[in-house]
Amino acid sequence: MFDTQRFREVVEPAARPAVEIPWNQVEADLGHELPSDYKWLVENYGPGTIDGFLEVLQPVTKFAPIRLQSRVARSREILQAYVDHGEVIPADPSELVAVAVTDNGDTVYWVARPQHAPDRWTIALNSARNDVWEFFDGGIVPFLTATLTREVTFSSFPRNFPERIPATFTAHA
Repeated sequence: MFDTQRFREVVEPAARPAVEIPWNQVEADLGHELPSDYKWLVENYGPGTIDGFLEVLQPVTKFAPIRLQSRVARSREILQAYVDHGEVIPADPSELVAVAVTDNGDTVYWVARPQHAPDRWTIALNSARNDVWEFFDGGIVPFLTATLTREVTFSSFPRNFPERIPATFTAHA
């Protein structure tokens, strides 16, 4: 389970009503279910930037660069091209599902194993500037909580991320 209260202490939500998402349609478009912590995060925070650096992909947004469905499809194409050129990645491209991106071009993925148990998926992080993969044993909300409190650090992220705790969440207009 994920700790929503702790996350709210780490990232203060923007003043906005909860968002209704057509989850059945989104999951049908993707071809698989999505983790419950991600659904909670999207419904309660919506589109926006964490500390001016990290964006969680959104299933419903007018901002195409952070639209979950198109970003997942594009990242799978890119990962497959890497594999086709001999690069080693930690899972089959179909098992790496983009969930967040940074201003530096880094991508946070779910490792979608087992496919039909999304609440058991873990996180993989790949820096845009190298072939280093880093891992976190938990979902997106625990990953963000641990990262934003600096309980866990990743070489892919700048040392000053986040700049402060609680981190700022800037909702898209």
